[in-house]
Amino acid sequence: MGKMKEDYKVDPLSIKFDQTKQDTRRDAWDRDYMGQYYVKREPPTTKKISNAAPVFVFAFFYVAILVMIGSIK
Repeated sequence: MGKMKEDYKVDPLSIKFDQTKQDTRRDAWDRDYMGQYYVKREPPTTKKISNAAPVFVFAFFYVAILVMIGSIK
């Protein structure tokens, strides 16, 4: 068999720069440069019961629909 024809638009061997993924995450920076004593602060929470109001409204209507379906004879 002959050499297989490959359909590359760019020859992969002509790319010379390093394509390894750089570790640029904030956690990596903190780990490597801030030291072991550094403790990352947690952002203030926005968890309130009022944020769940749409879920409660949906649950109420869902249960109401189930009750109406169950009452059909």
